[in-house]
Amino acid sequence: MTQVMKVEKIGFLARVADILMVPIMYLLSGTLRESPQKTHAWNVQSLTKKQAESLDTKKMAHCKGVRAIKRWWFLFHIPFLGGWKNYVVLHPSYYETWYVGWKVSGVIQVSKVPLEGPVRMLIGSEDVSFFGISEDGEQNPIIIIGEGRIGDRGPHSKVQLC
Repeated sequence: MTQVMKVEKIGFLARVADILMVPIMYLLSGTLRESPQKTHAWNVQSLTKKQAESLDTKKMAHCKGVRAIKRWWFLFHIPFLGGWKNYVVLHPSYYETWYVGWKVSGVIQVSKVPLEGPVRMLIGSEDVSFFGISEDGEQNPIIIIGEGRIGDRGPHSKVQLC
């Protein structure tokens, strides 16, 4: 396999900020019954052009956009104010620490939040492709194992939301 990228570790100050954000994220999600969103601007890593070109689209999970507010509005993170509510549940084809990334409208990024299993990812108004990166920097296949809406108390509501 080809190494795509090494995902940077989350630094100490970012980990502290993440902990401080938990109650705020519960409030913004509008529900205490679901895992709050974990990915924030300070723990996202952009791919270089070379890294992006090395991604294999056959190993990605592709999702159609849904009716939702545009991504550039900060409100897209606040479901009870009309933000994104739809999500897909992604699972890697391997059982080790991994990172989820996304490709949408020319933006190609990966979350620095380490994952140990499935993850929920929000779906917005544009088509998006998700990919998985292992700890050693290789792209591995991921699949969609479910979907839902924030606040629906569905079977995946406790799965980590990135």
